[in-house]
Amino acid sequence: MPSTRYIGVTDRPVTPGEPPRLTARVRRAVAGVAAAAGLVFVSGALATNAAPAVGARAQLESTEGDRAMVRNLVNASRAQNRLGTLRPNPILDLKADLWAQNLRGICALKHSRLADGAPPGWFKLGENVGKGGTIPQIHEAYLRSPSHRANILDPAFTQIGTGAVWGNCGGYRTVFTVQEFMK
Repeated sequence: MPSTRYIGVTDRPVTPGEPPRLTARVRRAVAGVAAAAGLVFVSGALATNAAPAVGARAQLESTEGDRAMVRNLVNASRAQNRLGTLRPNPILDLKADLWAQNLRGICALKHSRLADGAPPGWFKLGENVGKGGTIPQIHEAYLRSPSHRANILDPAFTQIGTGAVWGNCGGYRTVFTVQEFMK
């Protein structure tokens, strides 16, 4: 079955002192949005239900429906394991979307530098990246991988950013999903 030949996922916890891996374009875009999003923060605390900064939504390529599907699958898996729901974070959504675009551009999986583009005040970060034929296929692959499953079911995480960007890699219609986790 062709779809199973190109499903791939990788995950990585944050590593202090790791050199940056984001492309210059992605770093500039995340830095610009982070600067514009300064209004989202009040006294250094992240306002998790605030709208994204003006112009941030326009830079997202992932559709709201695809991002919601990634997030809802994660939260359904957490609910099945009696864990709390992860709240969406618009800054993490932007980071996830930009990284998914980067992955599509190189038709490969690799991790971002987690601290790049993350909102200030985080205590713990995690990331899952994957590619495949459908968003549910990738989610199932995440759940079959112990380290990806650990990120999805980590009770410490409280917020999530999601991206799902479609493209054509190796002759197959492919979706790249990115899940950014934060406490």
